[in-house]
Amino acid sequence: MKILSQATLNLFLIIIGPLGIAQQTDPLPTPSEISSITGGADPFFEIREEDNVYGVLDVAMDGTVLMFSLQGEPHPDKRRGSRIYLKRSEDGGATWSEHQLIGKPVKLDVEKLGIGPYDGKGWGNDKHHRIASLGTSVVDETSGEIMIFLTALHPALSMYKSRDHGRTWALEEITFKKDSRGFLPIPNGACDPGITLRKGPHKGRLLVASRVMPNYNKHEEGKGYTNAVYSDDHGKTWHQSAPFPLDGTGESGLVELRDGTIYLNSRTHTRKGNRWVAFSDDSGESWRDLHEDDELFDGPPDVYGCKAGLLRLDRDDADILLFSSPSSNLQGRKNIRVWVSFDGGKSWPLNRLIKRGPGNYTWMTQGRKGTPSEGFIYLLSGKDWMARFNMAWLLDPGEPEIVLSQRQIYRFADKDLFHSAENAESFTSGEKIMKGSSEGYRLIKGKEEGRILTQRLVLPSGKMKLSYHAPEGGKIQLAIMDESEAHLRDTKAPIGSYQLDKAIDDWQGGPIDEWVGKTVQFQFKLQGEAEVFGFAFDGVSAPANHTARIGPSNDRFVLPPRHEYVMAQNPPFVKSVENAAPFSVIENRLQGMNTGYQLQDPNCNGHVLTSKLSLPWKEMKASYDTGSGSITISLFDESGTLLNSSKPLTGGLRTRQLVRWSKGFTLNDHVSKPVTLRFDLTGGGKIYGLHFDRVFWE
Repeated sequence: MKILSQATLNLFLIIIGPLGIAQQTDPLPTPSEISSITGGADPFFEIREEDNVYGVLDVAMDGTVLMFSLQGEPHPDKRRGSRIYLKRSEDGGATWSEHQLIGKPVKLDVEKLGIGPYDGKGWGNDKHHRIASLGTSVVDETSGEIMIFLTALHPALSMYKSRDHGRTWALEEITFKKDSRGFLPIPNGACDPGITLRKGPHKGRLLVASRVMPNYNKHEEGKGYTNAVYSDDHGKTWHQSAPFPLDGTGESGLVELRDGTIYLNSRTHTRKGNRWVAFSDDSGESWRDLHEDDELFDGPPDVYGCKAGLLRLDRDDADILLFSSPSSNLQGRKNIRVWVSFDGGKSWPLNRLIKRGPGNYTWMTQGRKGTPSEGFIYLLSGKDWMARFNMAWLLDPGEPEIVLSQRQIYRFADKDLFHSAENAESFTSGEKIMKGSSEGYRLIKGKEEGRILTQRLVLPSGKMKLSYHAPEGGKIQLAIMDESEAHLRDTKAPIGSYQLDKAIDDWQGGPIDEWVGKTVQFQFKLQGEAEVFGFAFDGVSAPANHTARIGPSNDRFVLPPRHEYVMAQNPPFVKSVENAAPFSVIENRLQGMNTGYQLQDPNCNGHVLTSKLSLPWKEMKASYDTGSGSITISLFDESGTLLNSSKPLTGGLRTRQLVRWSKGFTLNDHVSKPVTLRFDLTGGGKIYGLHFDRVFWE
């Protein structure tokens, strides 16, 4: 494997900050370093359907990709009594075998073990907890043996093992040791696959993320805790680590860093917030430096955590970690993303959307060197799909995600409204009544049906009007979709020739008021001679000087305080734009900022509106390039009231330049409070990011 340059290695040098948590200044590699990381491969990405509600991914030593799952219909979630199956791919995931039966779940002798009652008289005592089924996996890289744990709220004292890369399996007895609190572990399939340690005095040790359910009762989940199990005799005897130093945790993943340190990342099951992280210097026996990651949300903001995927790339010159989870700004578990860290989990500067739509639990693994699976990353979702991709695709910026600000009128004549079309083309109508909205879309000649998608936008009002042409034989179907592309409402097909701003009052399923202020997308399906030109809204305050109507919102999502906010991050820093578009940054002085925003039409003013954020500190610094124009920053409180605007930013290209405010205003009284920022651009102004030297709790 190609070794990274000294410049890249310098990227991973760290300074130890408060509590021993490593800090660094530039987490993002340069384009040439990214090319070295990807090995010059072409981007590759594919998604396939996969019948899975609960599964585990791993890769055998010969490179065979292994997909374990529960199959059967004793219960809708397929976990209660289902049999354990395996699908194998010997060509890196291009083709897969049929389901191969590994074996049945194991009935626990709970009375003998003293873990009852499991009498079916309550949720915590359901009888299905007497059945130990699919747990997590580990591949012994020393012997090549593959192991599958069997767990419920208690582990079985046996596991399925394979010594021929997953072709055949046998049930073998094992031994578990109780932990310091007297409990046995649950190395279940909602934790990530185990690892074989490659460093230190315990080289060859098997280490597996696990959890403990005190008293083996679901009602006491809040008392539960993350830990790890380890074996020094190739899986015959399993010991437990010290408890993770935070209760209410459980589903987790762990990796071994280059220096032998174990990095553990855990979900919380009883509270909303971010992921919790701790480290081990003794091969996974104890944990230090517990802290909450300030970038990785623990699932969506409306639920208390979600099982995520964690992976360290198999390379000797850098600690590059991947983390998969639902998007953290959406309600519910949707839009799976993969985040990338180049510094062992200290920062997560890049992420990419894997799939829109439902996506909850995820499992990740990677191919083996020297096999057909080399270079591939595999991601299995608990929502019946699987993705295969490489780092060249993951580190490619992809299509920018644009969200338009709230305004009264949206026309396809505007440069920023159109997103994509299928079997449809743009045209200019000669009808006099459409003079103010003459640019539209219609079917390509000879096509029976077409589709037009708009950019995403912040819905400004529930009172929508449509401009269209739907003569006899023509048909328009309008749908409003959320960020996961789920249909929220559909209209009955509007009719009439050359209708300008015709009110839509007949949404199927009711009005659209509940999505006002939220991000949506519109889809138009056309048949026959139908044409669509744009839409408008009543009840929207007329924006002055191209500024956004911020206003109170029922969206309670607030970005946590951070040292840096860049234009392309998730959770998203940029909420919406007006006459502004993202572009790739190639300026060497802007390390760590790979995307900026500039005017789409330089002859008109525009703005970039941020999400709400908890103001980190009293001094704000900006990175920008004013070019021939200017940039002004406006600050709004949580209700959307303007607090102050900065003095115009000037001087061409500037990095981390102190922002000065008008009329003696300071940020002192607003530190730690939710605020919104708006960057107003004129001429050649370009904005790259915000910086705070301190965070208020430091």
